[in-house]
Amino acid sequence: PSWLKPFSLRQFGLTPRGLRCGVVAGRAFARRGAARLRSRACAGMAVGVTIDWCEHNYAVTPHVAEFWNTLTSLLCVAPPVFFFSQAVPADAGLIPWMHLLVAIIMLGSVCFHGTLTWVGQLLDEVPILAFINVSFAVLFDSFTIMRCSARGTLSSAVERTSWAPGPLLLACACGFQVTAVTFLYTTSAKTYSMFLGCAIAQALAHWPVMLHEMHGRLRKVRGPMVRMLAMHVALGYGGYGLWCLENAFCDRLRFLQLHAWWHPLATFSLKPFIDLLMYHRLQVLGVRPLYR
Repeated sequence: PSWLKPFSLRQFGLTPRGLRCGVVAGRAFARRGAARLRSRACAGMAVGVTIDWCEHNYAVTPHVAEFWNTLTSLLCVAPPVFFFSQAVPADAGLIPWMHLLVAIIMLGSVCFHGTLTWVGQLLDEVPILAFINVSFAVLFDSFTIMRCSARGTLSSAVERTSWAPGPLLLACACGFQVTAVTFLYTTSAKTYSMFLGCAIAQALAHWPVMLHEMHGRLRKVRGPMVRMLAMHVALGYGGYGLWCLENAFCDRLRFLQLHAWWHPLATFSLKPFIDLLMYHRLQVLGVRPLYR
C-alpha cells in the first residue's frame, strides 16, 4: 500500500536545519520562561495563583515560598492519619476514610504554600471541594435513611425514603460537581472568589439538614451532637475568623502569622465534624452509640 512507503521530513516542509532552529528556539524560550519564574520568586511574587497570602514570600528560606504556612500544613498531615487508625464501629462504613482526605488536603496545602504556583493551588483547593461534597453526600444519605430492618446485612437491610438518590448516585453527583467547578475555575473563572464561594455555599448547605435532624427524630439524643457541633464551630469557624482577620489587616497583623494558626484549627475542627457524621449515621441505623 502507498501509506507504507517511506516518507521524508521534506514532504511536510521540514528540513534538518529547520528542526535544529526550532529546537534551539524552544530551548531559548524555556530558558527565558524559567528565568522569569526565578526572577518572580526572588522578588517574592506568587507565580500564576489567584491569591497571595499575608506572609512575606521567601523570607525565611529561598526554597520555600511561605515558610510558616508550609510548616503548619506539614505538621497537620499526621493527626488525621492517627484519627483514621483509631477503632470505629463497623457500621460507620467509609466515613472514617474522610480523615485520609483531610491528610491529602494538608499535603496539598504544603504544595500550595511551599511553591505558590497554580498547580500547587489546585492540589490544595480541589481536595477541599471534594471533602465538602463528600461530607454533604454522607449527611444527606443518612438523612434519607428511615430505618434498618435487620442487623449484619446493612447493604440489603437499610430502608430509605422513596425519593432517596442512594449512595451511588450521590457519589456520581459529587464527582460531577467537583469536576465541573474545577473546569470552570481553571478555564472561565480563574478567581479565588469562585473557589471560596462554592466552598462556603456547600458548607452552609449542611446546616439545614443537621438542624432538622437535631430538632426532629434525633432530638432525644442530640446532646452529643450539640457538643460535637460546638467543638467544630469553635475551632473551625474561629480559625476562619483569624483567616479573615489577617486578610483584612495584613500589614498590622502579619507578625502573628494567623493563617498559619488556621491550619491546625481547621484540621482539629474536622475531627468532631467527622465524628458527628458517624454518630448521625449510627443513630439512624439504630446502633445507639455512646459518645464520650
